[in-house]
Amino acid sequence: MAFFEIDRQTINDLEVFNEARSGISIFTFFDIAKTIGGRKKLIQMMETPSVDINVLTSRRDSIKYFYDNPVNLDINKRSLDFIEHYLAFNTHALTTNFIDAVAKGIRYKFKSNNDQYVISQGISDVFKLLKTLHNFCSELVNKETPAHINTIIDTLNAMLSKKEIEKVINWNPGKELSYIQLCYYDKLFRKTELQSVRSAINIVYELDVYIAAAKAAAENGFSFPEYCTDKQSYVAISGLFHPCIKKGVKNDILIDNEQNLVFLTGANMAGKSSFLRSMGLAVYLAHIGFPVPAGNMQTSVFNGLITTINLSDNISNGYSHYYSEVKRVKEIAQKILEHGNMFIIFDELFRGTNVKDAYDASLATIKALANITSSVFLISTHIVEITAELINTPNISFRYFSSKIEGGKPVFEYKLLTGVSSETMGFFIFKNEGILEILEKATQKKETND
Repeated sequence: MAFFEIDRQTINDLEVFNEARSGISIFTFFDIAKTIGGRKKLIQMMETPSVDINVLTSRRDSIKYFYDNPVNLDINKRSLDFIEHYLAFNTHALTTNFIDAVAKGIRYKFKSNNDQYVISQGISDVFKLLKTLHNFCSELVNKETPAHINTIIDTLNAMLSKKEIEKVINWNPGKELSYIQLCYYDKLFRKTELQSVRSAINIVYELDVYIAAAKAAAENGFSFPEYCTDKQSYVAISGLFHPCIKKGVKNDILIDNEQNLVFLTGANMAGKSSFLRSMGLAVYLAHIGFPVPAGNMQTSVFNGLITTINLSDNISNGYSHYYSEVKRVKEIAQKILEHGNMFIIFDELFRGTNVKDAYDASLATIKALANITSSVFLISTHIVEITAELINTPNISFRYFSSKIEGGKPVFEYKLLTGVSSETMGFFIFKNEGILEILEKATQKKETND
């Protein structure tokens, strides 16, 4: 699988996994696999975004197939866990020597032990698994399935068509296996066909993820990304939303080579950070081949995704917030130099310093980034004064989120508009909380006590 550049800061900024500070994560939307192995495979997929178009389209098409054709793969966590335990069971396979088997079978009737229970239950669960997979493959016969699902079906059918396995599939579930038959199937599953059975289990885990992702897409209104192999630095999204925001406002955006840097402004709480996270999540999910939180998405394949949204002071290294920002910009510049064709998000660039330094550093950074047309940049800022220096830069798209005061309260529409916002809301929100009145009362109380 080709390498996609992403780091822990970005994973945390986008709140992909549960270790994110808010406790909300995108992982929880897809974490509905039936099996532990399916959950582990989901994590593996989400930890390894790809730039390989074949991997991405194969996974997307597989998930979309189960989105369009919901199926119930009759598996359960306990059964798969027990099979794993049985296959790895640290005891010799039961003997297939007829005389020994008869003797041990007689003893087993009168006094069973834990080893024989594990083997007996394990064989029973493998029987059920193979029958389930046979039914699954039979259900998909004559259906138009994507290439990767066809490969899975061919792999399963090759195993299921073996003479010994066919006996299992045709076995009467109400008929109990004799001890000699247990010996035979124990050797078959734990020796002769061990790798085949393990391969089948891995396929089940993979299908478990696809079916879970399809269900998540249907339940949350996600769509399936389209990959543009003939374009670079291209993202077109309609109906973009953040899945963790209930009844969130949906937005549209087009980014291409002609306008590959988005200069985003707006008052505090107007929706800039949520929009940037939504964009980052859509790009991230598209690069694991998963459905995205949007009505429609077309995207070129990027070599990486780097965000700076919740950058903290690095106290352990003695870094101030501003120096941490500078180090982060340097790190991202190096990534662009190494990989090219990156998707970069900066939320409130250089917020950790005085206005003059923030102005100079922001302007210099944005001007330099505007010269790189092979990547996409989304940059939000409160320093709208630099707009005058950037307005004639052809590949910068100026977008903003509006806000207004109605009835003495701030009103936000959370709709992405074209242009630059000069609206400020920070001091109004500060005054609206009555902080100055509280401090004035505290002053009066002190003077009275004195």
